[in-house]
Amino acid sequence: MKIMNALLQQLQNRQLIWQASQTEAPYEHCQSTGFSALDQLLGGGWPQHNVIELQSHGACAELQLIQKALAGSGSELLQIWINPPANLCAEYLLQQKRPLHQVLQLNAPRTADALWAAELCLKSGSCMDVLLWQNNLNLTQLKRLQLAAAQGQSQLYFFRPAVAEQQLLPWALSLQLTPATTGLQIRILKRKGGWQQQELVLPWAELYPHFIKPELQQKQYSKPPLSRVS
Repeated sequence: MKIMNALLQQLQNRQLIWQASQTEAPYEHCQSTGFSALDQLLGGGWPQHNVIELQSHGACAELQLIQKALAGSGSELLQIWINPPANLCAEYLLQQKRPLHQVLQLNAPRTADALWAAELCLKSGSCMDVLLWQNNLNLTQLKRLQLAAAQGQSQLYFFRPAVAEQQLLPWALSLQLTPATTGLQIRILKRKGGWQQQELVLPWAELYPHFIKPELQQKQYSKPPLSRVS
């Protein structure tokens, strides 16, 4: 029994065991998402220097979900967009207060080229954020990207379509995004050191404050919170 307890203590010291009583993810660094309800659900915010998977069917406010984190980095490093679904709009970037000389779009038709570019950018030390649109990723590729992000102290947001059946890889964080009548539904598929399948709904007024009339926004926030954690 003493030997078993000693082994368990060693694993706990190395953060290799998660206890149900834990309320926060054991991330070394977190960055606020800009949404208090989502920060609370994630145990602090986006895990930094890692790979975050965002699954969706496209055009459901994925960029609005991460734009506060992107704009709030305050870094002079580059921001790389690889294979976005549409060409970047300079007016949009300026409206988000992102200097155009710090944003670079790369188009790589071949999957291998896109992953190679993402890996080099992540570990270069010259990039703060890398956004990659890709349909599939295997375990070896994910581990290479995670290692590159840690080496370069950079962040990768990995966008891909939501599918019914897939291999659940060891992401630091994996979210499924679905449009709802009242806002954007966010479901946790994988989270290091926390419960899976938790979810909440971010109201459209939080994601698109410029498109909501003040009187409607006040009316919406006067109602009970729309977030739900199961």
